[in-house]
Amino acid sequence: MKHISTSIIAGLALCAAAVNAAASSQLTQPKFDIVLDKPKFVLPQFTGPYQEREASIVPSEYEAAERMRGLLDSGEKGEVLKELETFYSIELSPAMLTLKAQIYFSLEMYDKAEDTYLTVLKRMPQLVRVHSDLGQLYLVKEDYSKAREHFARAVALGSNDAMIHGQLGYLNLMLHGPYAAISSYQQAAALEPSNFQWQQGLLSALTQAEMFTEAQAQLKQMIAQKPNSPELWLNQAALSLHQEDYRRALTSLEMALALGDKDLRNIKTAAQLHLHLGSYDRAVALLDRALSSGKLEMASLNEYFSWLSQLGMWDKAQQMLQSTASHVDQFNRNDKSQYYFLRARLDANRGQVESAKAHFRQALEQDPTNGACLVEFAAFSAKQKNYVDAELLYLRAESISGFEKQALLGRAQVYVDMQDYPAALNQMKAAFQKFPDMLELRNNIDILENIVRTRESI
Repeated sequence: MKHISTSIIAGLALCAAAVNAAASSQLTQPKFDIVLDKPKFVLPQFTGPYQEREASIVPSEYEAAERMRGLLDSGEKGEVLKELETFYSIELSPAMLTLKAQIYFSLEMYDKAEDTYLTVLKRMPQLVRVHSDLGQLYLVKEDYSKAREHFARAVALGSNDAMIHGQLGYLNLMLHGPYAAISSYQQAAALEPSNFQWQQGLLSALTQAEMFTEAQAQLKQMIAQKPNSPELWLNQAALSLHQEDYRRALTSLEMALALGDKDLRNIKTAAQLHLHLGSYDRAVALLDRALSSGKLEMASLNEYFSWLSQLGMWDKAQQMLQSTASHVDQFNRNDKSQYYFLRARLDANRGQVESAKAHFRQALEQDPTNGACLVEFAAFSAKQKNYVDAELLYLRAESISGFEKQALLGRAQVYVDMQDYPAALNQMKAAFQKFPDMLELRNNIDILENIVRTRESI
């Protein structure tokens, strides 16, 4: 009988371990994040005065056009607009009407500018400049779909303006994905090879399209032009991570930090990479740097603790928690609960039983629904043979989403440890009914049923 019950205990312990491993798998699988700027461009609010080559003014407008040119050169847009508004739209040529729309645009009278541009296009739908201006206007109004439509029309009508191609690339990237953006960015870069904005857009599109060889070639060229740009080294780090070249990613990330990048998320990723590659001293130094910033969030602190605990660096974990103790009052209740939970886990690992109990209780006082804390406190109590406390803690955890499986198995283990096999059997059946995918429970249920029947027959 003793041999059988020992097998059950071992089996149940393995089940609980499997559940715990599944819950913590995100800690053991490295996931590295680099914070990059998004592609962007400078948006001109007004593209300048009307160019005669795009449409012709009628002879009757020559005198007025020269007078308006003088006023525009003097910056008196309001006076020009006042004169233009004395005419009905039908009285103005498409060229003068375009000028009117541009002045509305420059004075941020966007709705009137839009209506006027559309009136021009009804009369001359192939005016490249008007499609270009209207695309700019829709960008200002954040109507990106219409902006893309008019930029694409301008390109289709023969526009060879790098700005139009670049903006079309940006909008295609945002609205239709990287493959739709690559050609436009390449055209913009071909027209303006020294424009860094188009190179950055092309790099982003190539990377998102997972064309890593092409992206690497583009990035190499950009770094040669601007070797002291932290952003480019961050891009190199991100690209290396995509290719799972962790050493190159770390070297690039360290270069970005050395050149002045101060984003805590990048510092955290650098520390994580050092831990992953075994350079613990530098990892700890970066963690210290993050902690000393005073801007550390509880989520990051929890990550750091998990990394250090997995590596058995308990002294450093303790030092980290002690260094943040003075900031606990600034945390909300959930973060305070998580902080005390980490303290409890540290104490438990070090065999400091009473201190661990106190910190577990503090954590649950701050957040009674901290499921991870309830489950771990229950397991800790069971290990101390405080079975009543363990049972109550597991019962509380069973009602919390995401922890029911661990709690059901944990309470079954408590009943086995107490040799209350009928209760253990009922608990395991309840677990199997709710989680039928745990087929390994079936064997333990059969063993427990045999034990219960044997005892009842004695």
